[in-house]
Amino acid sequence: MYKQVKKAVAALANGREAWVLRRDAAEFLGKTAGQALAALKAHLKDPDIDVRTAVERALRTAGADSIPAPPSGAVPLEDLARACKKTGQRTVQSHGDGYVVEVNLKGSRRQQVYLMPFERKDGVRLVRIFTYCGVAEPNTLEWALKANMKLTHGALGLATEDDEGRLVLVDSQKADEATPSGVRSSVKAIAFYGDWIEKKLTGLDDF
Repeated sequence: MYKQVKKAVAALANGREAWVLRRDAAEFLGKTAGQALAALKAHLKDPDIDVRTAVERALRTAGADSIPAPPSGAVPLEDLARACKKTGQRTVQSHGDGYVVEVNLKGSRRQQVYLMPFERKDGVRLVRIFTYCGVAEPNTLEWALKANMKLTHGALGLATEDDEGRLVLVDSQKADEATPSGVRSSVKAIAFYGDWIEKKLTGLDDF
């Protein structure tokens, strides 16, 4: 279908092409566009929030009329967490004010990734996506600062719990901009790299 659309677009744009072929190309594109828009609009209220968001984005990209504007409010944390579930790979449980996603990795390893709400002093609300990588010690903190220069997703930081410092890999997203697909991608990346860091620093699989 994509090749047919591409061919029709080229024919329509070619002023030297026979008018009959250009007319047929226009009719084909109109019919195809109509079917695509109808299929998208039929799923504007799809129960899956990722599908619904993708449909709305596609319709806005296509310039369709009467498309709902992006939601001004934040997606509930529960919905963001639920979007991370995948049978056999990721489980989700409530944890305090947020959620913990247990991610199964290769080699029977696992990593727990936390989704926790946080409000900064300036009132900006965040979703913190993080995992523990090990106990913070002077040598590991120095290593972490150097590693931050190379990381492409998230950053290593220090979290203090029960008077014990822990090294964490964290990705903070604005609550009103966080999407289910974006949070799910972040959880997968944080789990993978957090486990790699933990294994490199401790050789264990405690977190």
